[in-house]
Amino acid sequence: MTKFARGGGRRKVTAAGLVISGMVISASVAPVTAHAAVPAFPDNITIFPDRDFVSVDGFSEHAGEQVTIEVQRPHVGLIGSATGTMASASSISAGNPAIEVNHPGGLCWGAGGGLQVTPDIRTGDVVSVRFGGAVAADATALDVGVTGGALTTPTTLVIQGRLGSAVDPTFLEQRIIEPALRDTEVARRDVRAVPGAVANAPKGGYSSGMEVADGTFTATYKFLNADTAAVAADGLYTVTSWQDQDPDGNTQGVTIAEFGEVGGPGMGGCPAGAVQQGPASPTGVVVHDEGDTTSVSWTPRPSTPGAAPILGYTVRAVDRLSKKGVQGEVGVRVNDPDATSVTLPGSVEGKRVEVRSFGEAGESWPPALPGDTPSADSTPPTVSARPAGGFYTADTTVTLTANEPGSEIYYTLDGSDPLEAGTTGPAATLYTEPFDLKASDGSRTLRFVAFDPAGNASQARMEKYTFGSATAPGAPRSVTAQGATASATVRWTAPEDPGTSPITGYEITATPASGTAVTATAGASASSVVLTGLKNDTKYAVTVLAVNAVGKGASSAPAEVTPKVPAVDKLAITLAKWKSGDLRLEGTGSVPGASLTLRSGSPTGPVFATDVIVQPAAAGAANGTWSLRLRSGSAATTNPSPVYITSDKGGTLGPITVPNG
Repeated sequence: MTKFARGGGRRKVTAAGLVISGMVISASVAPVTAHAAVPAFPDNITIFPDRDFVSVDGFSEHAGEQVTIEVQRPHVGLIGSATGTMASASSISAGNPAIEVNHPGGLCWGAGGGLQVTPDIRTGDVVSVRFGGAVAADATALDVGVTGGALTTPTTLVIQGRLGSAVDPTFLEQRIIEPALRDTEVARRDVRAVPGAVANAPKGGYSSGMEVADGTFTATYKFLNADTAAVAADGLYTVTSWQDQDPDGNTQGVTIAEFGEVGGPGMGGCPAGAVQQGPASPTGVVVHDEGDTTSVSWTPRPSTPGAAPILGYTVRAVDRLSKKGVQGEVGVRVNDPDATSVTLPGSVEGKRVEVRSFGEAGESWPPALPGDTPSADSTPPTVSARPAGGFYTADTTVTLTANEPGSEIYYTLDGSDPLEAGTTGPAATLYTEPFDLKASDGSRTLRFVAFDPAGNASQARMEKYTFGSATAPGAPRSVTAQGATASATVRWTAPEDPGTSPITGYEITATPASGTAVTATAGASASSVVLTGLKNDTKYAVTVLAVNAVGKGASSAPAEVTPKVPAVDKLAITLAKWKSGDLRLEGTGSVPGASLTLRSGSPTGPVFATDVIVQPAAAGAANGTWSLRLRSGSAATTNPSPVYITSDKGGTLGPITVPNG
């Protein structure tokens, strides 16, 4: 089984040789040596550097087990990790990812107590999969990327990009992802180009090819009309490369670069990237009050990998008592990242000494305090609320938990920040036991944070709870139906309003003017289905409705479709003439836009012309026309008789004898 995941996780390639910038090279020339631990099919690791997203496939022997995904940077070390539970065996066998990190529905980086940072995945970073502490496989982020794209003619789209010297130029695919292409003659959500000359796509609808030279690639797409080219130009440009490929064409250790995508947390509540995080507070603060002066010392703590460096420290003596909510303070700033002590003027009696690190991203929090003992524990805790925020119809009891014993959790229910000026805010409450949220109180915004015994603070979390009456989903949108023989492919977009519980599936109904309606169902994540059992030449009104725990939602606006047996292109020859240096062939075709391929000698003989397009019929004419004239090449210098012609719309013609003269 060859799987296409998230815009191209795996693909199958068979080619004896590829034309790259005028040279014919074999897949065995200058190969890239695969990493020793790259997974073997059906296991795989796919890296999306532009979104700091990792998808793991296969590893079914570890279904349901705990797994840790780590990102290591050469000469730096660990820059990110996440620990979670692998999918079930049935889910993996159905082709679903085994686990994902930094993608909706997956884990956050930092899950399970790892570094609380979303790593900025770059070329050369190594992503590994661990079970029980042992590395099962890893993959390296490859140096590929799209640099731009533009329409060079109304029907020609050119995409350009780069590839590093360590990337095998035969292990390359450029792709444009645009769901609106389904509504064009392409009839698929994406188009693809691989190294080689421009040629018809295997399933028709466009032609593509790619040139690779001097660390760059140029992918060229030719569409049948300007409207389709414009749709493709608005899509997502990606380029895929891989470290290894087995004899069956399965690609392993995949990198997918996505033009214009932005890294960082992939969903709410995940840790910020290193460059968005402030520095860590020091530890081991010791204060000696001498009356006239006070000496303060501390132990610096390493920065989060990838974070901006510490530039220095602030030391403040803050009044323990406040007057009308105001606390006085005195302090100094030390502009030396290697500093470990400073002297404050005067006594700090009645004051609390706070030491913070500072850098370009701001000051650390919480501050280090006297009496804090240096600890080997620099890992922040993780904190969660159960149940998570969402829509509820009755009173709900909320439980807050932290993953480290002895942690303190503070929370607010009015949406205010539970942290203020380095302390818990005035509205924050120390969590001691589960608490109730009343439906009668309406929506409540819970914000909460945890501190472990070592003083590490978790990421501040937020959950919103909304109360009301349960509702079914709204109507699906953008419903289309494309007819085929006794069937129709129906596509739709999910409702804007899913109702008050998640969508569990869809019901699709095709209703004729008279007779029995045909109904099918689809899963919650589906956006298309093939309806079978329809009658040819019968008009149907097709509607789609969504279902959730409440029941069936509103039906979509109907889309009309009439299934038919597709017409096979009928070809004819009207002119055939050859003389040395001049071959002329002209004819007709019944399907405008069809692409013709011409061969010499037999139906499987050498190709001497491709991409000969049947033009629309002239006014009053029943069929379109096509023509070919060659003045160079083997077919022009040697009579190609007999000639055989095939159409990508199913038509064939031949043998054709081309007269001399």
